[in-house]
Amino acid sequence: MGWKTPKFDYVNGYKIVELEGPTFKVFDGDRQIGEEFPYSGEAAAYANSLPKLDTGSRRDKT
Repeated sequence: MGWKTPKFDYVNGYKIVELEGPTFKVFDGDRQIGEEFPYSGEAAAYANSLPKLDTGSRRDKT
């Protein structure tokens, strides 16, 4: 298998990254928040349970 670019999405201002496994991690900037999740829905629910972030300065524009 070749190298895979991680997929990501934003929920409630937090970045959710899908890594191989698949494993989903929630990030506040460069800092991982919480544990690793086996499903994207669990990671999204966790991000929604956190206080909303101001995404103006943190979100990638690319």
